[in-house]
Order: sequence, then structure tokens, then C-alpha cells
Amino acid sequence: MIRSEQIASRLEAEILDGRHGGSGDRFMTVRKLARRFDVSLTTAHKVTKRLKAEGLLVGDSTNPAVISSKVARHIATADKGAPCRLGLLVTNITSPFFGSLCRHVQRAALELDYQVLVASSGYDFQREQQAINSFLEIGAEGILICPGLADECADLYRSLMKRGIRIVFASRRVSGIEADSVVAHDFAGGALVAGHFLSLGYNSLGYLAFGGQLKRDSRLSGFRSMLLEEGIELPERLMADADGWDIKCGYRAMTQLMERANRPRAVFAFNDLLAIGAMHYCRDHDMAVPQQVAIAGFDNLPESQVTSPTLTTIDYPVESMARVAVQSLIDRIREPGERPPHHILLEPHLVVRESTDPRAERFQESPRSSGTSHEII
Repeated sequence: MIRSEQIASRLEAEILDGRHGGSGDRFMTVRKLARRFDVSLTTAHKVTKRLKAEGLLVGDSTNPAVISSKVARHIATADKGAPCRLGLLVTNITSPFFGSLCRHVQRAALELDYQVLVASSGYDFQREQQAINSFLEIGAEGILICPGLADECADLYRSLMKRGIRIVFASRRVSGIEADSVVAHDFAGGALVAGHFLSLGYNSLGYLAFGGQLKRDSRLSGFRSMLLEEGIELPERLMADADGWDIKCGYRAMTQLMERANRPRAVFAFNDLLAIGAMHYCRDHDMAVPQQVAIAGFDNLPESQVTSPTLTTIDYPVESMARVAVQSLIDRIREPGERPPHHILLEPHLVVRESTDPRAERFQESPRSSGTSHEII
């Protein structure tokens, strides 16, 4: 799945640059695509399907994949010299969450005749700085940013603001920087998980944290706050640092937690991938989920619906995050006057599945939508 997203993102940029022709021109066949990127036909089919979903390709009875008229309009706008490029910087393009965010940002920008250039920092500050410089050299009119975790980030983005460069934070913001931001209401999401655990009678609770690099963990703050309202503390011995974001890190953190005395009865993980890693640990050590330990995550990734058992998680509208962030940035570009920054919090929803409640339906419909349920602060 991740491989197909990477290929689709690369081809989107190529198509928008006109490297595959104009409106009505035939796109490469699935077989050619598979040979070019050395992937299976199944993966190539997924890529073509995604490009159609983004409106870049269309099909008819004779040509299954041709360049759409929308691309022609975009190229024509670019040829006239109109500002048409935005930068998008994420921390990890291989993450399913950021892959989804990139797709939605590109789709939203394309509808407004903007091309999106994507870069990934890998949580490396030097790469983050280099990517931003590259965007500006190429002529990006503004940049959507999921900032890294380095202490230097605040100084970097403060300097960009002083230079009049338009930026909008998406998914995460840097405290003290007066730029627009669109993020999930992490505090509320953490509180929802805590309330859910308590409603099911779990009173010994644990947490798998992203790690020490994350200076302020609002998900943990919300989780702890709800527990304290019920007179329950979350001691340090019932928390473990994953030191990363993926399944391997979740497995390692769950190992630390379960090898300690007084194991928790229910565990909340910073994100779905860490939670899936925790479930893999339980599988390998014959621990029944949720009968022996309940597990919940955050982000409602597609993977959370196909785990066994299916994963309870926090959902929020990623498509809305992308659309609102793109619109905020373009508004700043088109109306450059001074005005206070908008900090938009997208409201989360709890999706209850089998990993916390065995009575939950296995294939519960995801509430994720393109709606714009949010709070401006």
C-alpha cells in the first residue's frame, strides 16, 4: 500500500508538469507502469486507480487511462506565468497517515489550479531546512508544513514569518509561531479513549508514547486529564517510550510495558501503528486482546480495520485538514494583508472495535468524512 502511494505521488507531479502529455493523450499502460517501477500488476492497478480518483486520469471504452481536461487547465494556467505552486513538507512520507494527507492536499490544490511539491524531512532538521529552501528556489508561493521535533524548528519558522513567507501548519504546529494551523484536537481524542476504557471497567491503564523528542504530547495530556477526573493517576511505570512511530517501535514499547510488574489492563498508544505493534506483541506472547489486555490507537488508519482483532481508535477528518489548510494558505497568498492567525482544531471521534470491546462489530463503518467539524481558537 505504501509503495503504491509513493508511486502515485511521483506520477501526480509528473502529470501536472505535463511530462505525460495533455488532455486526451494516452497514459502508460498498467504493464508499462509495473515495469517502470518494478512492481506487481496489482500495485500498478492501484496506482492507476488512485490517479483516476484524483481526477488526473479518465477512462473510456477504448482508452482505459488518458490525461484529463483538468490537467490541461492546470498546465495552461502555469504557462501563463500565474503563481501555481505550493510546497508540502511532512515528517515521514512512508507513514500511511502522511500518505493520505499528501493525496488530499494534492487533490484540494489541483481543484484550485495549484501544483503541490512534496518533500519529507524524516525528522531530520537539516533535511527540513533544505526542503524549504528548495521549495522557495523553485518558486513555491507558500508552504504547508508538518514541522519536525527539533528545538531549532521554532527559530526556522520564526525567520520565515519575518521574511514574509506564507506558511500554514498541518497536523502539528510549533508553539509560539504566529502562523495559521490546522490540527486534530489531540487533547479531546486522548480524553475520549480514557473515558471509553473507564466505561468498560478498565482501571489499570498504560500508555505507549511517541518518545522523548515530542516535547508536548496533547494526546497523553487529554488521557491523563480524564483519568484524574475519576481519581485515577497514570504513573510513569505504566508508560513506555516507543522512540518512533511505526509497528516495530510499538512492539518494543509494549515489550517494556509488559515486562514490568503490575501490567496495565488497557493500553492507549500514541498512534495506530504503535497500537498494531502492541497487538503483534500480544499475539506472539499468547495474550488475548481484549480479554487480557485492551488496546486502542489514534488516527483511524485503514490498517486499523483489518487487524485481528480490529483496532479501536480515534478518527478525525484528514480530508478536511487538507482542504482547510490548502484554502488557508491560498487565502494568505491572494490576500496578503495583516490579520491574526487562525488555529483550527478538528474534532475527533471514537471508533470502538474489537480490541477494546469484543461485542463490537468486526467491520464497523468508519465515520471518517470530508466534513469540516472544527473549532477556531
